[in-house]
Order: sequence, then C-alpha cells, then structure tokens
Amino acid sequence: MEKVFRFIDALSEWTGKLASFFMAGLVIAICYDVAMRYIFNKPTAWGFELTYMVYGAYAMLGVAYCEKVKAHVRMDMIYAKLSPRAKAWVDVVCYLLLFFPFLIVLTYKCGEHTLWSLQSGEASSVSVWRPKLAPFKLIITFGFVLFIFQGLVNFLRALRVAIQGGAHES
Repeated sequence: MEKVFRFIDALSEWTGKLASFFMAGLVIAICYDVAMRYIFNKPTAWGFELTYMVYGAYAMLGVAYCEKVKAHVRMDMIYAKLSPRAKAWVDVVCYLLLFFPFLIVLTYKCGEHTLWSLQSGEASSVSVWRPKLAPFKLIITFGFVLFIFQGLVNFLRALRVAIQGGAHES
C-alpha cells in the first residue's frame, strides 16, 4: 500500500513541478500580447484565451501537489493546539464530510463536460481564434482526479494516525 502512496505522491509532485514551468511561457505570451496591443496597436486574437487556458492548466495540475505538501488554506487557530491524534481525527472527518463529497461531484460533472467536448469538437467562442476546448477540459479533469487520489492518500495516512497514534504530518 505504501508503494501506491509513494507513486501518487511522486505523480502529484511531478505534475505540480511540470506545471510551474507553464508560468514562464505565460509571462512571455502576456508580454508579447501587451506589446502588440499597446506599442504596435495590433492586438493578438489568441492572447486572452491562451492566458486563461495556461493559467487554468497550471492551477489544476498544481492542486494535487499543493495537497501533498499540505499547502491548502486551513484555520489553524484551534487545529494547531491539538495533539497529533486529534489533528488526524479532524482531518479524517473533514475529508469525509467536505473534501470527498465536493470533489467527487465536481470531478464527475467536469468529466461529463470533458466527454461532451471531446465528442462534439467544442470550440471556444470567446475570440476569433476559437481553439478546441477538449484538451483544456481534459487537463482540468485530470487535475481533479489526481487531487482526489492525493486526498485519498492523505486521508488514509490520517486515518492510520487517528487509529494507531503516532506522528501526524500537518
């Protein structure tokens, strides 16, 4: 089981770090678009759509990595004062009541939209560029699925600490 946990941890870390390189390309694209728009008075047809797609892919591929390193927002006023076992119980309850129900529904609906986009050849209607949206939606769905898997790994680790005691990574 720990081998599977390490694989999911490594996949989350790899995709998160890979997504961080998207930012360099995004900065270059935005600088180019701004220069074309304001210096040469020739705006690009693809600037806005490329920006939201690259940033969306960056965010969704980084969300599982963020879960792996426990960097998501939480209220630490009470949580920080708890024992490791109590923290683990709080995490277990929050995963069961909040994390899994919300993300499973969100991933399911996102998956439906992705399948429809793949089948219909959906194209964006925001600009004249009109790129296909299926690859973008596929990345978002993959990000949600990886987020759920990373959450499952963290949930099982917290459950182990809650039941057996020991150190809790928070």
